Amino acid sequence: MLIIDGKKITEGILSDLKKLPVPSGKLVVVLVGENPASRSFLRQKERVARDLGVSFELRSLPDSLSQEELERVVLLTSQDASVRGVIVQLPLPQKYNAREVIKHIDMQKDIDALREGNEGMLPPAVLSLAYILKEINFDLTHKQVVVVGHGFLIGQPIALWLKNKKCDVVVLDKDNFTPSVLKEADLIISGTGKVGLIRGEYLKEGVVVVDYGYGMQEGKVSGDVDIDSVQNTGGFATPTPGGTGPLVVVSLLVNFYGKQ
Repeated sequence: MLIIDGKKITEGILSDLKKLPVPSGKLVVVLVGENPASRSFLRQKERVARDLGVSFELRSLPDSLSQEELERVVLLTSQDASVRGVIVQLPLPQKYNAREVIKHIDMQKDIDALREGNEGMLPPAVLSLAYILKEINFDLTHKQVVVVGHGFLIGQPIALWLKNKKCDVVVLDKDNFTPSVLKEADLIISGTGKVGLIRGEYLKEGVVVVDYGYGMQEGKVSGDVDIDSVQNTGGFATPTPGGTGPLVVVSLLVNFYGKQ
Protein backbone atom coordinates (compact mmCIF):
# COMPACT_ATOMS: atom_id res chain seq x y z
CA MET A 1 0.00 0.00 0.00
CA LEU A 2 1.41 3.36 -1.06
CA ILE A 3 0.60 6.37 1.09
CA ILE A 4 -0.86 9.42 -0.66
CA ASP A 5 0.89 12.48 0.75
CA GLY A 6 -1.83 15.12 0.98
CA LYS A 7 0.60 17.68 2.35
CA LYS A 8 2.86 17.37 -0.70
CA ILE A 9 -0.06 17.79 -3.12
CA THR A 10 -1.24 20.77 -1.08
CA GLU A 11 2.17 22.43 -1.29
CA GLY A 12 2.03 22.25 -5.08
CA ILE A 13 -1.43 23.85 -5.18
CA LEU A 14 -0.35 26.59 -2.77
CA SER A 15 2.70 27.27 -4.92
CA ASP A 16 0.42 27.82 -7.92
CA LEU A 17 -1.92 30.09 -5.94
CA LYS A 18 1.00 32.23 -4.76
CA LYS A 19 1.78 33.05 -8.39
CA LEU A 20 -1.63 34.72 -8.71
CA PRO A 21 -2.68 38.17 -7.48
CA VAL A 22 -4.32 37.95 -4.05
CA PRO A 23 -8.06 38.57 -4.54
CA SER A 24 -9.48 41.65 -2.90
CA GLY A 25 -12.13 41.08 -0.28
CA LYS A 26 -12.29 39.14 2.95
CA LEU A 27 -12.77 35.48 3.69
CA VAL A 28 -15.24 35.36 6.60
CA VAL A 29 -15.94 32.27 8.68
CA VAL A 30 -19.05 32.18 10.88
CA LEU A 31 -18.60 29.95 13.93
CA VAL A 32 -21.48 29.20 16.29
CA GLY A 33 -20.83 27.86 19.78
CA GLU A 34 -17.68 26.20 21.10
CA ASN A 35 -16.71 23.03 19.27
CA PRO A 36 -13.02 22.10 19.83
CA ALA A 37 -12.79 20.17 16.55
CA SER A 38 -14.24 23.15 14.65
CA ARG A 39 -11.70 25.44 16.31
CA SER A 40 -8.92 23.13 15.15
CA PHE A 41 -10.15 23.15 11.54
CA LEU A 42 -10.54 26.92 11.69
CA ARG A 43 -6.93 27.36 12.73
CA GLN A 44 -5.87 25.38 9.65
CA LYS A 45 -8.02 27.55 7.38
CA GLU A 46 -6.73 30.75 8.94
CA ARG A 47 -3.10 29.62 8.68
CA VAL A 48 -3.39 28.81 4.97
CA ALA A 49 -5.33 32.00 4.21
CA ARG A 50 -2.78 34.22 5.96
CA ASP A 51 0.09 32.37 4.27
CA LEU A 52 -1.45 33.39 0.95
CA GLY A 53 -2.00 36.97 2.12
CA VAL A 54 -5.79 36.58 2.14
CA SER A 55 -7.72 38.75 4.59
CA PHE A 56 -9.30 36.33 7.07
CA GLU A 57 -11.99 37.16 9.61
CA LEU A 58 -13.68 34.94 12.19
CA ARG A 59 -17.15 35.89 13.40
CA SER A 60 -17.74 33.87 16.55
CA LEU A 61 -21.36 33.73 17.69
CA PRO A 62 -23.08 32.29 20.77
CA ASP A 63 -25.33 29.28 20.33
CA SER A 64 -28.07 31.20 22.13
CA LEU A 65 -29.00 32.79 18.79
CA SER A 66 -32.25 31.64 17.24
CA GLN A 67 -32.39 30.09 13.76
CA GLU A 68 -33.74 33.36 12.38
CA GLU A 69 -31.06 35.46 14.09
CA LEU A 70 -28.28 33.24 12.73
CA GLU A 71 -29.75 33.35 9.23
CA ARG A 72 -29.82 37.15 9.40
CA VAL A 73 -26.16 37.34 10.49
CA VAL A 74 -25.17 35.08 7.59
CA LEU A 75 -27.28 37.10 5.14
CA LEU A 76 -25.79 40.43 6.24
CA THR A 77 -22.28 38.99 6.12
CA SER A 78 -22.91 37.75 2.59
CA GLN A 79 -24.31 41.13 1.51
CA ASP A 80 -21.21 42.98 2.76
CA ALA A 81 -19.41 44.28 -0.34
CA SER A 82 -16.02 43.89 1.38
CA VAL A 83 -16.57 40.12 1.71
CA ARG A 84 -15.53 37.80 -1.13
CA GLY A 85 -16.16 34.41 0.49
CA VAL A 86 -18.35 33.15 3.35
CA ILE A 87 -18.08 29.87 5.24
CA VAL A 88 -20.48 28.68 7.92
CA GLN A 89 -18.35 26.33 10.01
CA LEU A 90 -20.04 22.94 10.23
CA PRO A 91 -21.33 21.08 12.08
CA LEU A 92 -23.64 23.64 13.64
CA PRO A 93 -25.16 22.92 17.06
CA GLN A 94 -28.05 20.48 16.65
CA LYS A 95 -30.75 23.11 17.24
CA TYR A 96 -30.01 24.71 13.86
CA ASN A 97 -31.05 23.68 10.36
CA ALA A 98 -27.74 23.98 8.51
CA ARG A 99 -29.26 23.75 5.03
CA GLU A 100 -31.53 26.71 5.72
CA VAL A 101 -28.62 28.74 7.10
CA ILE A 102 -26.48 27.99 4.03
CA LYS A 103 -29.25 29.27 1.74
CA HIS A 104 -28.54 32.79 3.02
CA ILE A 105 -25.04 32.85 1.51
CA ASP A 106 -24.80 34.50 -1.89
CA MET A 107 -24.09 31.82 -4.51
CA GLN A 108 -20.93 33.60 -5.69
CA LYS A 109 -19.58 33.75 -2.13
CA ASP A 110 -20.46 30.18 -1.16
CA ILE A 111 -16.90 28.83 -1.39
CA ASP A 112 -17.95 25.61 0.38
CA ALA A 113 -20.26 25.15 -2.65
CA LEU A 114 -22.97 23.71 -0.41
CA ARG A 115 -25.93 25.66 -1.77
CA GLU A 116 -28.16 23.69 -4.10
CA GLY A 117 -27.63 24.88 -7.64
CA ASN A 118 -24.11 26.18 -7.05
CA GLU A 119 -22.58 24.82 -10.23
CA GLY A 120 -19.81 27.40 -10.47
CA MET A 121 -17.60 25.67 -7.90
CA LEU A 122 -16.82 22.16 -6.72
CA PRO A 123 -17.29 21.47 -2.99
CA PRO A 124 -13.86 21.22 -1.31
CA ALA A 125 -14.33 17.50 -0.60
CA VAL A 126 -14.96 16.86 -4.29
CA LEU A 127 -12.14 19.11 -5.47
CA SER A 128 -9.70 17.49 -3.05
CA LEU A 129 -10.72 14.05 -4.32
CA ALA A 130 -10.15 15.20 -7.91
CA TYR A 131 -6.64 16.35 -6.95
CA ILE A 132 -5.90 12.97 -5.34
CA LEU A 133 -7.14 10.94 -8.31
CA LYS A 134 -5.11 13.11 -10.67
CA GLU A 135 -1.99 12.62 -8.52
CA ILE A 136 -2.21 8.82 -8.75
CA ASN A 137 -3.49 8.78 -12.36
CA PHE A 138 -6.70 7.01 -11.39
CA ASP A 139 -9.27 6.80 -14.20
CA LEU A 140 -12.84 6.48 -12.89
CA THR A 141 -14.19 5.02 -16.13
CA HIS A 142 -15.99 1.69 -15.51
CA LYS A 143 -14.63 1.47 -11.96
CA GLN A 144 -16.52 0.17 -8.93
CA VAL A 145 -16.69 2.94 -6.32
CA VAL A 146 -18.04 2.74 -2.78
CA VAL A 147 -18.79 5.87 -0.75
CA VAL A 148 -19.10 5.15 2.98
CA GLY A 149 -21.14 7.78 4.78
CA HIS A 150 -23.66 10.19 3.29
CA GLY A 151 -23.03 13.38 5.22
CA PHE A 152 -23.67 16.95 4.09
CA LEU A 153 -19.98 17.89 3.73
CA ILE A 154 -18.37 14.71 2.37
CA GLY A 155 -20.50 11.77 1.28
CA GLN A 156 -23.38 13.59 -0.39
CA PRO A 157 -21.38 15.95 -2.66
CA ILE A 158 -18.85 13.26 -3.57
CA ALA A 159 -21.54 10.68 -4.42
CA LEU A 160 -23.38 13.25 -6.55
CA TRP A 161 -20.19 14.16 -8.43
CA LEU A 162 -19.28 10.52 -9.02
CA LYS A 163 -22.69 9.72 -10.47
CA ASN A 164 -21.87 12.08 -13.33
CA LYS A 165 -18.77 10.04 -14.10
CA LYS A 166 -18.67 6.76 -16.00
CA CYS A 167 -18.37 4.59 -12.90
CA ASP A 168 -20.63 2.42 -10.75
CA VAL A 169 -21.31 4.01 -7.36
CA VAL A 170 -22.61 2.38 -4.18
CA VAL A 171 -23.31 4.48 -1.08
CA LEU A 172 -23.20 2.85 2.36
CA ASP A 173 -24.42 4.43 5.57
CA LYS A 174 -22.18 4.04 8.61
CA ASP A 175 -25.09 2.62 10.60
CA ASN A 176 -25.86 -0.01 7.95
CA PHE A 177 -22.28 -0.79 7.04
CA THR A 178 -21.82 -3.96 4.95
CA PRO A 179 -18.10 -4.83 4.73
CA SER A 180 -18.65 -7.45 2.01
CA VAL A 181 -19.64 -4.68 -0.44
CA LEU A 182 -16.13 -3.22 -0.17
CA LYS A 183 -14.52 -6.38 -1.57
CA GLU A 184 -15.46 -5.47 -5.15
CA ALA A 185 -14.48 -1.80 -4.92
CA ASP A 186 -11.66 -0.26 -6.95
CA LEU A 187 -12.05 3.00 -5.03
CA ILE A 188 -13.39 3.55 -1.52
CA ILE A 189 -14.14 7.00 -0.11
CA SER A 190 -15.07 7.17 3.55
CA GLY A 191 -16.19 10.09 5.69
CA THR A 192 -18.06 8.76 8.72
CA GLY A 193 -15.82 9.80 11.61
CA LYS A 194 -16.02 6.23 12.92
CA VAL A 195 -12.41 5.36 13.76
CA GLY A 196 -11.09 2.09 12.33
CA LEU A 197 -14.31 1.25 10.48
CA ILE A 198 -12.52 0.02 7.35
CA ARG A 199 -10.02 -2.80 7.74
CA GLY A 200 -7.64 -4.53 5.35
CA GLU A 201 -9.52 -7.84 5.35
CA TYR A 202 -12.52 -6.08 3.76
CA LEU A 203 -10.52 -4.93 0.73
CA LYS A 204 -9.34 -6.41 -2.53
CA GLU A 205 -5.80 -6.19 -3.82
CA GLY A 206 -4.86 -2.86 -5.40
CA VAL A 207 -7.78 -0.82 -4.06
CA VAL A 208 -7.51 2.96 -3.56
CA VAL A 209 -8.82 4.20 -0.20
CA VAL A 210 -9.47 7.91 0.41
CA ASP A 211 -10.23 8.67 4.05
CA TYR A 212 -12.08 11.85 5.07
CA GLY A 213 -12.95 10.52 8.53
CA TYR A 214 -11.70 12.30 11.62
CA GLY A 215 -11.86 11.05 15.18
CA MET A 216 -9.82 10.44 18.31
CA GLN A 217 -8.48 7.08 19.47
CA GLU A 218 -6.22 6.71 22.49
CA GLY A 219 -5.57 10.45 22.40
CA LYS A 220 -4.49 10.44 18.74
CA VAL A 221 -6.20 11.77 15.63
CA SER A 222 -7.34 8.83 13.50
CA GLY A 223 -9.47 8.23 10.43
CA ASP A 224 -12.11 5.76 9.29
CA VAL A 225 -9.41 3.49 7.86
CA ASP A 226 -7.33 1.20 10.07
CA ILE A 227 -4.17 2.19 8.22
CA ASP A 228 -2.02 -0.57 9.74
CA SER A 229 -4.35 -3.35 8.60
CA VAL A 230 -4.47 -2.13 4.98
CA GLN A 231 -0.70 -2.05 4.49
CA ASN A 232 -0.61 -5.38 2.63
CA THR A 233 -3.46 -4.73 0.20
CA GLY A 234 -1.41 -2.86 -2.41
CA GLY A 235 -2.94 0.19 -4.06
CA PHE A 236 -3.04 3.60 -2.38
CA ALA A 237 -4.41 5.10 0.84
CA THR A 238 -4.56 8.53 2.46
CA PRO A 239 -3.34 8.77 6.07
CA THR A 240 -5.06 10.66 8.89
CA PRO A 241 -3.72 13.20 9.66
CA GLY A 242 -1.81 14.46 6.62
CA GLY A 243 -4.05 13.07 3.90
CA THR A 244 -7.31 14.69 2.85
CA GLY A 245 -7.41 17.38 5.57
CA PRO A 246 -4.82 19.77 4.09
CA LEU A 247 -6.32 19.29 0.62
CA VAL A 248 -9.85 20.16 1.75
CA VAL A 249 -8.55 23.37 3.32
CA VAL A 250 -6.56 24.45 0.27
CA SER A 251 -9.53 23.60 -1.97
CA LEU A 252 -11.54 26.22 -0.08
CA LEU A 253 -8.88 28.76 -0.99
CA VAL A 254 -8.90 27.59 -4.61
CA ASN A 255 -12.62 28.41 -4.66
CA PHE A 256 -11.93 31.75 -2.98
CA TYR A 257 -9.49 32.60 -5.77
CA GLY A 258 -11.96 31.32 -8.35
CA LYS A 259 -9.36 28.97 -9.86
CA GLN A 260 -10.18 25.28 -10.38
